[in-house]
Amino acid sequence: MNPSTPPRPLLAALQDRTESVTVWGAGFIGLSAACALAEAGFSCAVLDIDEHRVREINAGVVPLPGFEDVIPLADARSGGRLRAATPDDTAAVAARVHLVCVNTDRDGRPVTGPLTTVLTAIGRARTGGETLIALESTVSLRWLDELVPAALDADPTTEASLHLVAAPRRDWMLSPDMNLRSLPRVLGTARPESLPVARELYDAISDVVHPAPDWRHAGLTKPVENLYRYLDLVLTNQLAEAYPGLDVPEVLRLAGTKWNVPTFHPSIGIGGYCIPLSPRFAVDGVDEDTVLPLVTSAMSWDGDHPARVAESILRIADGPIGILGLSYAPNARIVEGSPARRIAEHLLARGADVLLHDPYFTPEEITALTGARPLRWPDDLGSLGTLIAATPHALYGDLPSRLAGLQNPPTVVDNLGGYGAALRDTAVRYAEWGTPATRP
Repeated sequence: MNPSTPPRPLLAALQDRTESVTVWGAGFIGLSAACALAEAGFSCAVLDIDEHRVREINAGVVPLPGFEDVIPLADARSGGRLRAATPDDTAAVAARVHLVCVNTDRDGRPVTGPLTTVLTAIGRARTGGETLIALESTVSLRWLDELVPAALDADPTTEASLHLVAAPRRDWMLSPDMNLRSLPRVLGTARPESLPVARELYDAISDVVHPAPDWRHAGLTKPVENLYRYLDLVLTNQLAEAYPGLDVPEVLRLAGTKWNVPTFHPSIGIGGYCIPLSPRFAVDGVDEDTVLPLVTSAMSWDGDHPARVAESILRIADGPIGILGLSYAPNARIVEGSPARRIAEHLLARGADVLLHDPYFTPEEITALTGARPLRWPDDLGSLGTLIAATPHALYGDLPSRLAGLQNPPTVVDNLGGYGAALRDTAVRYAEWGTPATRP
């Protein structure tokens, strides 16, 4: 193209797939988005500060243990439309279309640093022409109002060449059927004129798109939808403590037979990227003491939950305490919001001897992350006094038979009750979390 020739309108370039897209962040959200865009016909660069992760992607390897079969990297790379790079790739930084999929939390709290860094880099690389920036990371309304304009050094609500989009992701990462394509996408723009451009991009990778009145409504949707589940889960755990003489999981199962009541299970803690963070994003920028008292009360109670769980376990513990599962979800490497990590830390602080195993973490990582000694699976089972079955990884599928074969098996504290059917009629001492056996 002649340097004096003005660039094509962005909408037209998206329509015929001649526009390239830069995705910031090669975690699950970013990499899966990049693969979807490449499969839809866009040339896509996914940027990440982790050079090892970049090399793995360019070698055709999904660098996220547990997600190898969920992210279609091989299909996305087959047409040569997907590459990975570090953020010093000037061509990718200067692109006209950006998806921002960086982490906005660390150690259970929202953080603005990565988002600010990315937006500042995009703002500095802009040459004055059209730019679309879609925020897929979870954000608060205060960030949209203050952080984004400051980092870009532009007003997204008035600058005609800037298309700012809030398009939060809502995948269930452990189910291939609940993905970017199949789950409805909510998106909103800072200016109404940007909506057709944003729709052209997201209609290419999502079967159903729900336009919001603007980007503030779309941005708040993600914290609110996760906040519903957070409050339900906190209430579930409160019920287990309020009725120590009852089998609360059974009460909840019976309540769930009503057509409009979901079935929950008490647990040792609420984990993951999204749900534990949702109240913090929801209250950011509002007068939470007067406007959202239910949320702040739940946050306070939930913050003390790991300590109470540790005390309950110590009351029934006998000998070394083993924990199976560090990741918050089965068959994946996700330590963010790990309930097992918090329980291990509280048990250690109270002088307990704690061993922990997770097939997705090395022994060195387990000790560095939790302070616990590595548990050798399955060799150390017979040396334990108590075993907390925290995460039902597939590797632990034969746990009941292994325990039944021990001369002196440990007492089992089952986080979600998945082993109950196989263990209740054996010689293994068994306690499903939320039942009287865990509340002596």
